[in-house]
Amino acid sequence: MKLITVLKDFSEMKLEEFTNENLTNSFSNIAKTILYDGYIRVRNDYRVYVKTVEFYFHAENDSPIKVYDPIVYHRNGRLGREVPYFPMLTLHAHMSGFDITFENPSLKYRASALIREYAIYDENAKTFIKTKEEHKKDSNKDKIPYDNRSTFLYDFINGFPLTGGQNDIAWEDVATPVSHLEPSSKRRVNVKKYSCTYKDTGEEVLKKLKENDDRPWNFTRINDVWPKVL
Repeated sequence: MKLITVLKDFSEMKLEEFTNENLTNSFSNIAKTILYDGYIRVRNDYRVYVKTVEFYFHAENDSPIKVYDPIVYHRNGRLGREVPYFPMLTLHAHMSGFDITFENPSLKYRASALIREYAIYDENAKTFIKTKEEHKKDSNKDKIPYDNRSTFLYDFINGFPLTGGQNDIAWEDVATPVSHLEPSSKRRVNVKKYSCTYKDTGEEVLKKLKENDDRPWNFTRINDVWPKVL
């Protein structure tokens, strides 16, 4: 299924469906599409295949939804001001890497999928790039060299045009022939719980807690997209 279709389906959820449990199920469904049914095209140079994706969801103060995830980068108050909503399927670069976003200005929530682990396919060399030193020492040609350094993607996904024309960096919907197995899930990496309350003035009051956030919003594909099927 096309990623934009899956994200639009998510945006049509009813208010009462926005619970942590339902969000986990919905994110698992979106994850399967990201992990199996496409890649990020970087001009005609590279394809970025996602191995692990991590979801974030935060309802703003004036949203009827009461699910909070203050660690979200793109939200009101984080920069001391309100920020506009991204169009659906925007690629957002920030200090931790790249998010595929699907925010909703009507229901006033921020939603995104952080690329946690990936492999980069070189369109010209017709092979995956061995970006880590341990991969360069591995002679197994059929082993995909995954990289879990989220910010290392900056070396490949860059050069956004300022002309307002068609972006050369885009999501491509291409269903892979491998089995679409349920991705494994676990809690997110280095995410703590927060208490999030609001004053009558709308001012946000955050408190970082000692416990880890236990929502299992990190999803990993458990089988490979092999080079021979690309």
